[in-house]
Amino acid sequence: MPAILTDETAAYLAEMQPPADDLVAEMEAHAERDGIPIADRSVAHLQAILARASDADRVLEFGTAIGYSTLHVARTGAEVVTMEVDEERIAAAEAYLERGGVRDGVDVRHGPALEVLEDLEGPFDVVFLDAVKAEYEQYLERTLPMVPVGGLLVADNLLWSGNVPAADEDVEDGRRESTGALRAFNERFVGHDQLDAIVSPLGDGTGIATKVE
Repeated sequence: MPAILTDETAAYLAEMQPPADDLVAEMEAHAERDGIPIADRSVAHLQAILARASDADRVLEFGTAIGYSTLHVARTGAEVVTMEVDEERIAAAEAYLERGGVRDGVDVRHGPALEVLEDLEGPFDVVFLDAVKAEYEQYLERTLPMVPVGGLLVADNLLWSGNVPAADEDVEDGRRESTGALRAFNERFVGHDQLDAIVSPLGDGTGIATKVE
């Protein structure tokens, strides 16, 4: 699979990433060691920037994992509602958030995202999509009514390690379903009549949108 960016550009951008404190570095090592998917550091930092820039009061996150992105956003002072199906990951996330001094500002919901959504009420100033890729379109449509005009949506993994823009025959085995779902989502995301949206090459492909109506 061809790289999304040249090796030189990727190396330069890695050097330009914001520094990690001890807790963030520990979480990154944990995720690397146990094969737990977390957002790229630059993407997690982007979420925090957007939360601060929009003076967000409440943020909704699809996919807690071990609380990596959650920690970045909660440190801005926003209340974070986040969801995760894996109890072991939830326990790890809660421990990290406690150590980070932000546990009281995070509402962790246990269960599949589409089920958790049934019990949620807005508004949410920022929404971050990073859970089941085949469900991204449903997350979008079901959360849009909870986002005020001017609110932000951020979606991770929209290039899916280069699989999304690749020819069908070059898509990695085991990623075909998610790749097809993300291609459809990207079209919907950038063409949605309620959003002003782009897909950027940040991290593994990051979608950024604001609700316009």
